[in-house]
Amino acid sequence: MARLLDLRSSITAACLLVLSLSITLLPPAAGAGAAASLVTTKCDNGTYYAANSTYQSNVRLLLASLAANASRSPYPAGFATAVVGASLDTVWGLGLCRGDTVGADCASCLALAPGVAFNKCQGVKDVSVFYDRCVLRYSFRDFLTSPDNGQVQDRGISDVTVLGNASWFDALVARLVGTLADWAAFNTTARYAVGTMSSEPAGFPATDKSVVHTIYGLVQCTPDQSPAACRRCLQALVDEIPAVFNGTVGGRILAVWCYLRFETHEFFDTTPMLNLVAPPPPSPASADQAGGDGTRWRQYAGTVSAIVLGVAVVLLSVSAFFLWRNGRTRLSYQEDDDHDASLLFDLATLRRATDDFAEENKLGHGGFGAVYKGLLPDGRQIAVKRMDKASGQGLKELRNELLLVAKLRHNNLAKLLGVCLQGQEKLLVYDYLPNRSLDTFLFAAEVEKRLLLDWETRYRIIYGTARGLVYLHEDSQIKIIHRDLKASNILLDDDMSPKISDFGLARLFNGDKTTTITSQVVGTLGYMAPEYAVLGHLSVKLDVYSFGVLILEIVTGRRNTDMSESASDESGSLLTYVWDHWLKGTTLDIVDPSMDCRVPESEVLKCIHLALLCVQENPADRPSMLDVLVMLHDQASSFAAPLKPAFAYGVLSSVRSWDSVSGETCANRGPSATVLSCNEMSVSEFQPR
Repeated sequence: MARLLDLRSSITAACLLVLSLSITLLPPAAGAGAAASLVTTKCDNGTYYAANSTYQSNVRLLLASLAANASRSPYPAGFATAVVGASLDTVWGLGLCRGDTVGADCASCLALAPGVAFNKCQGVKDVSVFYDRCVLRYSFRDFLTSPDNGQVQDRGISDVTVLGNASWFDALVARLVGTLADWAAFNTTARYAVGTMSSEPAGFPATDKSVVHTIYGLVQCTPDQSPAACRRCLQALVDEIPAVFNGTVGGRILAVWCYLRFETHEFFDTTPMLNLVAPPPPSPASADQAGGDGTRWRQYAGTVSAIVLGVAVVLLSVSAFFLWRNGRTRLSYQEDDDHDASLLFDLATLRRATDDFAEENKLGHGGFGAVYKGLLPDGRQIAVKRMDKASGQGLKELRNELLLVAKLRHNNLAKLLGVCLQGQEKLLVYDYLPNRSLDTFLFAAEVEKRLLLDWETRYRIIYGTARGLVYLHEDSQIKIIHRDLKASNILLDDDMSPKISDFGLARLFNGDKTTTITSQVVGTLGYMAPEYAVLGHLSVKLDVYSFGVLILEIVTGRRNTDMSESASDESGSLLTYVWDHWLKGTTLDIVDPSMDCRVPESEVLKCIHLALLCVQENPADRPSMLDVLVMLHDQASSFAAPLKPAFAYGVLSSVRSWDSVSGETCANRGPSATVLSCNEMSVSEFQPR
């Protein structure tokens, strides 16, 4: 009975903890980390510019500006316009991201445009690029002052057509996108709407593969348009549906100022704003009576309109109610209890999964405790962080990591599966990634392991880590500074794609404020920016600095604390070593020899240049992570010249093994002592000095 009561109290404590997290942290934007696919391009081949001309330089500047500014757009949807240059070299441009593609994903999509502009459309002055998640146009004409959707359009249709009543299907599509057009124009400043039209299986005609149950629709205008202008723009596209599609089960009409798309499968990430119910199609007899002159549609127009109007009114009422309720009340304990229970793991299950935390399943040990590999009954492999019982830490120390990771969802962040709090045991459960962390390959003594990191893999790790940091800094609804970014906290999945892990030291910021001064300087010394290590100044530029150090480690294959024989400057650190070669013009000499010089020189130099910009001494001189992501798509020739890295601080030259509380080195500390990730494991102290 005592054990039962102890178990119940532990579970209750866990539920209360996770409940507090659910109230504190809002869910992330959907679709984080989704990739964009090229749909079509339009190159107006009647106008050209010369290679390396002023116009080409202006195009480069314009494309970089659109990618950066659209992701920071004040509009709900990513949108930006820009004008670069003067006189005959002026370039006008516009970038629009789909309503469910924001922040880093928006920037990433628009940043793909140079690949089209300077390849397929090389030398062309008027170019439009359509991806499935964004649209971009630039021109020597000022098309911004007089929006004309007829200038650039593209129509795409499915190869599959309905076998039954094609005109009725088109009428339902027109009704769906027409209703969505009303919603986008008059119900949201984003000028974006998605929805569905559903029926019973007998309600729609069958395709050659299956019965169509639901039509999914999407419409969007540029958010700078007035409601009336947006509605007119979309209506012009809706009017084309019968002539263009003629019963195809999917299609799109793409234009710069507005566009629409419909499919019989879900293709967007956001929750539908409208879920309409379609009436049944007309029977053959009634169709014969109605004749073939189009009166068949008018016979059912009243029914469809009534249903659509009724559903819209109900949905608007329900939406208004929930907005009112969320503004006045928090979630109740009972509502969260069912949801949060899914995050709870039973101790007996985890004991069986790890063979009672057997030594052979131990992956490593750090300040938090040990990490074990496990196998759940359903076949899933897991990694279990087990807090040392002797550490004296408890529920409070788990809160930070749970608070952050439980609600974060991004392809480049490690996924937390749950928690176990029973008796004296406190455990966190993560997805197990078989390749473990980046440092096990990058700094491996075995040459075979290092050979697995070819340049393509290393660049993918750099790019993916940048995307994860942009999500933390820009896209998550609560801004997050990681504070402990390093090679051992970059986990690698089966495809060697990076996952940022270990949020135990992370710092949250509400609203727009992302700077503060702290007396608790925590993290892994060597990756710390000088203003933070010395003065306690905390900002997103700390993670930028750490990211710069990480890039240099990835390129060189050296730890940032390795002493360089060739370095003649103060600390002999990796930063000194790289800076010396940068000044001498021998930058490529620092590349990890295990890559055997099989690297694209321009891309390697770009990454080194970018890293040096990230580790500059003055935080204001460092780019933001969003700028970094855009620069990874750009040419290094457009980068500013880097200033001397911040390695002149004496405290940074000896931080590799020093603990400021006890004065001991990591080599002298036991595994259960309070340290700062001395053994480079992916665990850190939650509540350090």
